[in-house]
Amino acid sequence: MAAGPEPDLDGAWPLIGRDGQVERAAGALQGGQTRSVFLYGPSGVGKSRIQSAVGELLDEAGWLVLTASGNPALSAVPFATVAPALARGIDDPAMPKVGDPLALFASTSATIAELAGGRRALIAVDDLSSADSVSVGLIAQLVAAGSLSLIATLPEGEPVPDGVLPIASSADSVRIDVPALDLDEVTELVGLVLGAPIAHRDAVELHRASHGNPLFLRELVIGAVETGALVRAGERWQLEGDPVGTPALRDLIRARLRGLGTEERDAIERLALCQPLGIDEFVRPGAPEALAELELRGMIRVDESGHGIAITLAHPQYAGAVRESLPRIKAISLLTEQADVVERGPMTVVDELRIAMWRLDAGRPSDPELLIRSADLARRAHDHRAAERLAAAAIGAGARDASAHMLHAELLWSLGRGADALQALADAEVAAHAIDRPDSTLAAIAAKRAEIYGGDPLGSERGIRLLQDLEDRLPQQRPLLRLSRATLLRHLSRVDEALEVVEQAERGIGDSLPERALVAVARSMPLSHMQRCEEAIDAAKFAVDYAATEGAIIPKRRAQLAYAYALFEDERHTDAREVLVSSLHSAIADRDEVTARIDELMMGRVFWAMGRLDTASRWFRDAASGAELRGPASVGSPALAFLTVIACEQGDLESAAAFRARIGVGYATDDATTAIADAWLARVEGRIDDAVRILLERVDVFVAHGANYPAASFLHHIARFGAPEHTARAATRLEALRSLVPSTGVSLRARHARAQASADASELRSVGADWERLGALLFAAEAFASAGQAARAEGRGRESSADLQRAGALAAACEGARTPLLAFTDGTEPLTPREREIASLAAQGLSSNEIAQRLFLSPRTVNNHLQSTYTKLGIRGRRELQL
Repeated sequence: MAAGPEPDLDGAWPLIGRDGQVERAAGALQGGQTRSVFLYGPSGVGKSRIQSAVGELLDEAGWLVLTASGNPALSAVPFATVAPALARGIDDPAMPKVGDPLALFASTSATIAELAGGRRALIAVDDLSSADSVSVGLIAQLVAAGSLSLIATLPEGEPVPDGVLPIASSADSVRIDVPALDLDEVTELVGLVLGAPIAHRDAVELHRASHGNPLFLRELVIGAVETGALVRAGERWQLEGDPVGTPALRDLIRARLRGLGTEERDAIERLALCQPLGIDEFVRPGAPEALAELELRGMIRVDESGHGIAITLAHPQYAGAVRESLPRIKAISLLTEQADVVERGPMTVVDELRIAMWRLDAGRPSDPELLIRSADLARRAHDHRAAERLAAAAIGAGARDASAHMLHAELLWSLGRGADALQALADAEVAAHAIDRPDSTLAAIAAKRAEIYGGDPLGSERGIRLLQDLEDRLPQQRPLLRLSRATLLRHLSRVDEALEVVEQAERGIGDSLPERALVAVARSMPLSHMQRCEEAIDAAKFAVDYAATEGAIIPKRRAQLAYAYALFEDERHTDAREVLVSSLHSAIADRDEVTARIDELMMGRVFWAMGRLDTASRWFRDAASGAELRGPASVGSPALAFLTVIACEQGDLESAAAFRARIGVGYATDDATTAIADAWLARVEGRIDDAVRILLERVDVFVAHGANYPAASFLHHIARFGAPEHTARAATRLEALRSLVPSTGVSLRARHARAQASADASELRSVGADWERLGALLFAAEAFASAGQAARAEGRGRESSADLQRAGALAAACEGARTPLLAFTDGTEPLTPREREIASLAAQGLSSNEIAQRLFLSPRTVNNHLQSTYTKLGIRGRRELQL
């Protein structure tokens, strides 16, 4: 764990994701055609901050801005809302008599005119619905008379006070609904206040827990940091458990619940413990009326999208606050009572699972058989955390058969708890030997154990030996064991062996749809490594389609991962990214830590291949820190290897060495990704012969075992190192490989290396265009840079200038790339880190104002940096930067 400075969370948080609302409100008022703006939204969503930002903008523009706030405690006191606003700036204010409306209006108008001194005037009223009626009526009169404009906030669901209804409903009034923050905005905001990025999966969790409400998000983050649930792991913040809000958040929620009647509170408490509940599962007298009242107050959600009506609390934090306030005895009583209510009706398998969970929460677990059945149901519903609790409870209640321990092991592994999973497998094996030793059970135990071993290269060899030994002893289970062995062989890049073993398994397995899908998943990855891309994609797509069917035995995200690999190794990076996003978010929702880590690693590889180095680095950091904190540990070292390479490609030797030093035992010497890291380190240290030797040793192994994709990739790295004699050698070997597998990736790499070796400007230009079309912007930039150098050497200055400009524009989108082939400027001043950062954001399509907001700069500063960048790169403007 790497400790950083303690974040200051108590001050004002940045206003993120509200530019559109602020600009719309301020623009409408300044335009002169709008007299009033009303901001609507739930409590804590940021209405007041937007109102304040608008007031600051208008104050800077020369307006008189008066501020007022409604107060429920003073709502019966006439003039209580407006009086403090008018008293500001006047030494001895004369408060008019509120009983005389005409005098009140005249006096107030005169006071505003005196304060304004000829300026336009605005009154900003926070929580207008709680303002006293005299102030409301007076504000309406002043707005109607043109004495001032109004911007007011109103809670979601609250009606506009009658006094201002004519103003709010007029054509010159603007209504702005303030939405919750989206996931990207939550990620940006939390990263800013914590002083370091937060892992994507934890940003998703905080977004889910807060529903994007900035107030709830703030209290959740503060509470999680204070309790140690949100910790710094490496260079990322990570959640170690569920985010828990501060006492202030719980008090805020409880205050809202305080005014509920007996039946409303009973419904809220049941939902907090048992949600979702069907409408017919509330059986107390008065429950329908109570639910209707809660719906009107916006405290529950009614979902009619499925079978029947499902009711949940409106916000996830309501449940936690209510559960904490419930005495344990009452919680047990409600859980038991609700279980009895559901059990008396017609039961479904989902009801059986709910009842098992409620009784477990009440400390009254069901019999072991029911708990195991419920754990399996929870697993099928992809709730891995609940399933693991149920499986552990079943074993604690006396379940002793091997299948119970096996189920528990699978769930523990999915949650990233590899050591615990291996212990559960040992318990399963003991239980299997205590009975008739069914071969299928022993084979399944061995396959899962080998999968866990396969997290690192040394473990893969161990797993292969285990499976081979068992294949001899359990001949009837060979197909299953061979499919598992094929996966481990692929881990070691022994691709031809892996495919052969899959084909052996296929000959001994049945022809049912599930069995064919299992074979398809196993076939897809070795095929893609061999660059038999169409076959790989077809096999993976078949598995994805099967996994999407009801009752499929393959999780959809597992099939999606194979599909993403096949797309990635066919250079279809955008398609691969879309598949990975779906798989990752499914894994996050279901707490499937193993798949989430692999998806994060693959997302990094996709962005790396696209040349988006900083973005790729963020994903690799997520994978590395997540593996350190949650597991599986086996993902951490490959992520660190890729981080080493990226640091080298950005010219940051110090960071590269630090990442390399963190790579674990086994991966430090025996993994292909570490070889790439070591080669790039050697290259940036000037040891180019060592760099080439490291890669060629691996290429020889890859080619011998049919691993054509990594072989082509490694040879292309040699060409990218920029040494002519080594580049020619790499080109020759790539051309030989292309004659065997004429895939898009191998062919383009071969062309690139040969054009690089022969300094063929025209072909380099063509290769660059092809890389750009595929979205591989760094490779494209390198090709155009080399084309420019070649054209310059031949005396074709105009062509050289155009090529180098194109290379510079592409490189600017590659987020800090400083590879050997990009050293083409011949003394031109390099971009500063700030220029590089701004150019990267501009290349992604952000406006100067958006960049300024994100980096806390002025738009003028952003534009100055961009002009400097254009000059250094020799381009004319933003459009060429985005090429």
